[in-house]
Amino acid sequence: MDTPNEAETSNSATELRKEALELREFIKKVRAEANLGPMIKSKRSFSLIAEAADTDDESRGKRQQLEQDQAEAEEAVMIAATKEAEARKALIAEKRDQFFSRLNSFSPRFYYRKRPFTALECAKYGWKDTHLVGKKDSKTCILQCDDCQGKMFVITFDPNVDNPKVQEVAKIYKESLVSCHAENCRWRNEPDTDVVYNFPIQSLEEGVSRLKRNAFFFVFAQQRVKSTISKDTSTTSSSSPSQEEKKLIPPLEHPLDDLTYSRVCALGVHFLQQREMMGKPDTNTVYAAYLLSLFGWQLLSDTLPGIQCDLCCSKRGFHQIKEGEKLDVFKEHKEYCPWVNSETADAYSPKVHFSNRDCKICGYEWMVDLVAIEYSLIMRNKFLSLATIDATDEKRNELKQKRHRANDLLKLWDSHSSSGSSSNSASENQQQPQQQ
Repeated sequence: MDTPNEAETSNSATELRKEALELREFIKKVRAEANLGPMIKSKRSFSLIAEAADTDDESRGKRQQLEQDQAEAEEAVMIAATKEAEARKALIAEKRDQFFSRLNSFSPRFYYRKRPFTALECAKYGWKDTHLVGKKDSKTCILQCDDCQGKMFVITFDPNVDNPKVQEVAKIYKESLVSCHAENCRWRNEPDTDVVYNFPIQSLEEGVSRLKRNAFFFVFAQQRVKSTISKDTSTTSSSSPSQEEKKLIPPLEHPLDDLTYSRVCALGVHFLQQREMMGKPDTNTVYAAYLLSLFGWQLLSDTLPGIQCDLCCSKRGFHQIKEGEKLDVFKEHKEYCPWVNSETADAYSPKVHFSNRDCKICGYEWMVDLVAIEYSLIMRNKFLSLATIDATDEKRNELKQKRHRANDLLKLWDSHSSSGSSSNSASENQQQPQQQ
């Protein structure tokens, strides 16, 4: 039988348990209404944990696969972009070759007479010279488009004459550069902007390399011609030059001032001294070779020495220059050539502190500025090397003087030592007889 104390304790415990249950139910109700879920989560079974691990591995694998697919897609895009860039580069190179093929097709008959437009304008609009002439007028040149096979007959007249009728005809011809093409021809849409016609050299290194390379080809060709002349036993003492002598570089005419020309010559000699060659070319050949290279000329052929320009397609063999005439290195270019035309060259001085930095210059003027820069650098290095030599010589002379002074001191010491020893021996000899 329970005691009164035990009964009271049991009743209080029952009431506490009841209150606790009511409180828990109330909390559940509140959390349920607030969509918070149970307060104490039940422990997960091992199967659920294993299933969750499998789910993590699966998501990790999917993520890795997604990253791999993304990397492959990016690589495919890069490969496609590279191929597209290469195809674009090849297309531009092909268009450039076609453009210069058209420009090179124009004969002297076309550009040695006044025309309503230049060969450059015609080539830009897809026209080439057929070398055919009109039946009624042999001065009329016939141009053709390779794409639409359209033809254009170009007469000779000066479009700059101040005459309304002449200006009207010139305007019609300018429009015919487009209108003479077929309706579906691609040249009806203005010139191709992919082909850029300007001065090609972009850096001092490229300019120096071109200057030296083209000049060397001229020097080498001249040495070979002179060697052939010296070995030709059939050469007579005739006053007229032989066929081989006509292959030598003729006298040149140029617009350079004396200072610039002297710099070009000095630079040519300096560059040639750096290059080992069989035989030493004479200075006049070196001067002429570097002058031709300065104005953009390249060697025409090993077997037929002459000049050619890769921009305006001008050519001239040395044998074509008559005796007593000079080869004008400026005027041999076409008037639209970037080497002599600042507008088509679209170039600016390579000098950093040039006063007219914003003014366009032509190709040979750009090369003149390059020569001034290179000449200044060479002379500066030469002065620095001379200063170094002078400093070395001064130090060497100082060492020589110190060595001479040291030798003099040694000689003085030796003479003093020898005189001291002789006096000592003499005094000893005097003392010995006295002791006897």
